[in-house]
Amino acid sequence: MSIELWASILAGAIVLATPLVIAGLGEGFVERAGRLNLGIEGMMILGAFVAVFVASFAGLVAGLVAAMLTGLVLAALMNLVVYRLGANEIVVGLAITMLGLGLSTYLYQLWVPAGQTNVSVPTAPKLDLGILTDIPLIGPALFGQSPLVYGALVLAIAAWAVFRFTRFGLQVRAVGADPTSAALRGVRPRQIGAQTLLIGGALAGLAGSVITLGSIGAFSPDITAGRGYIVLAIVIMGRMTPVGIAIGALLFGFLQSFSLLAQSTAIQLPSELYQTFPYAITLIVLVLTSRAALRRHLGRHVRSKPGRTQSLTPA
Repeated sequence: MSIELWASILAGAIVLATPLVIAGLGEGFVERAGRLNLGIEGMMILGAFVAVFVASFAGLVAGLVAAMLTGLVLAALMNLVVYRLGANEIVVGLAITMLGLGLSTYLYQLWVPAGQTNVSVPTAPKLDLGILTDIPLIGPALFGQSPLVYGALVLAIAAWAVFRFTRFGLQVRAVGADPTSAALRGVRPRQIGAQTLLIGGALAGLAGSVITLGSIGAFSPDITAGRGYIVLAIVIMGRMTPVGIAIGALLFGFLQSFSLLAQSTAIQLPSELYQTFPYAITLIVLVLTSRAALRRHLGRHVRSKPGRTQSLTPA
C-alpha cells in the first residue's frame, strides 16, 4: 500500500470521525448526568435532511443552524414526554429514532418525488494551509480539512473545559454519580438532566448536518447508517470523557476508511468482510473496555468492604 493511499485513509478517517465526535460529545453530557438518549439516530438523520433542505435555499450556515434546532426540538419533545408524562426514557428514545427515520424519509419523498434527480448543495470548502498541507502522509489529513472538522476539535476542547472548570460541569458529574446527594447540596437533578439532553440533541442534529453538508452534499434515506448506535458504543468505550470519545471516534473512522479504500488494493477479500470489519473491531474493543471497567469497579467494591483488608492479612 502506497503512501498516497495511507494519506487518503487518514484523511477519510478524520472526515468519518467528525460527526461521531460531535454527537458523542453531546451524548457524553447526557450520560454523565445519568441519562440515556437512544434517539440519537433519529436526531442525526432528521438533522441531516433539514440541513440539506435549508441549505438548498439559505446557504451552508443556515443549514447547520437549522439542523441543530431540529435536534433541540426532538430533545425537548423527549424531555416533555419523559418528565411531564412519566414515560420510560428508553422507549421514548427508540420512538424518537423511529420518528426521525420515518419523518426524514417522508419529507424527502415529498421534496424529491420518485424519478426526479436528487437535490445537491455545495459542501463546506476545504482549507488550504499551504506548506502544512504538503507534508507527506499527514498533511492532507490534518491541514486540508473543512472548517467543520476543526470545529469538532474546538467542541471537544470546550467540552473538556466545561467538565473540568465550570460549575455546570461539576453539577453534571455530581448528578450522574449520586443524584440524591447532589439534590441535598442544592442541585436540581431533573433540570440538569433536561439541560444535558438539550445539549445532546443539538449536537446530534449538528452531527447529522456534518454528514450531508461536510462531504456528501445531498440527502438519501438511511444516510446515517446506524451511526447513532455507534456513537453510544463510542461513549461507553471513551468512558464518557471528551478525550476518550474523540479517540474512540477516530478509531472507528480509521477502520471504516480503511475498509472502504483497502478494497482497491491487492488485498483481495470479500466486500462483505470489509464492510463488517469496523463494526466487529469496535464490538471487540467495547467488550474489552467494559470488562476492564467492571473489574476496576469490583476491585473498589471488594476493597471497600469492612474487614476485608484484615481477612487478607496473614496471621
